[in-house]
Amino acid sequence: MRSEERSPAAGSAGTAAAALAAALVTKTARRSRQVWPEAGGAIAQAAALEARLWKAGDELEASYRRAVEALESGDQTAIAELVPAAAEASLELARIAADVSELAVDAAHHCDQAHHADATVAAVLAAAAARTGAHLVAVNLLSRPDDARSSEARLLVERSHQAAEMLAGER
Repeated sequence: MRSEERSPAAGSAGTAAAALAAALVTKTARRSRQVWPEAGGAIAQAAALEARLWKAGDELEASYRRAVEALESGDQTAIAELVPAAAEASLELARIAADVSELAVDAAHHCDQAHHADATVAAVLAAAAARTGAHLVAVNLLSRPDDARSSEARLLVERSHQAAEMLAGER
């Protein structure tokens, strides 16, 4: 992200934030096994989400590069194909991040309460990642506000934001 070359730093940052959120959920669940017998399920789910995140992050970077190349070339056929694919990759980040935020809620409601703050911060980070994905759909990738991807992204942001706000209010 520190390089001067043109690369999708925002998508990488969003992916990293969501992965960190998944790691916090994992930590919360691991440290709560005495009070939460089903913690193993949350650990497995967080690991699966994290794996999906890194795969989605790779696709987001690759699709961004392809879309930029198409835009720079002016090839209308390539633009019509590759820009929507880049928007879809950004939307996938928002989808997975919203799932992480909801898993954080589940963890917070079942965990040893000494780790509630970790689950809350996980939800906050996941909400930021969902917003990142939505922003890339709406702004960076030329998506129209009435496009179904933009609408879905806004709903995912709202869902993850509500999760984070709910947990923050439970202090």
